[in-house]
Amino acid sequence: MMLKKISAFVMADSVLALAVISLGISSLLICQQQLNHLQAKHLVKLNAARLAKETSDEYHISGQKTVQRRNDYRAVASSNQVTVYYQNRPVLRVS
Repeated sequence: MMLKKISAFVMADSVLALAVISLGISSLLICQQQLNHLQAKHLVKLNAARLAKETSDEYHISGQKTVQRRNDYRAVASSNQVTVYYQNRPVLRVS
């Protein structure tokens, strides 16, 4: 009788440990996905800022409305603002 109680306790302990480890692994994967998403979002903003700087410099030199394209980015500089579009959506606007 005592042997059955001990093996039941060991099994319950193992199931609980498995549940805790599974919860930890799933939390780690969710956090990793969120970090990857944020990194991609910040990379888009960084590339947009670089292109805006280059476009505004070119506008300053030429004095005319300037449009630059690079991959999925398009930057438009005019006399009062610089706008950068990524996949035809505005990402950055500096007035």
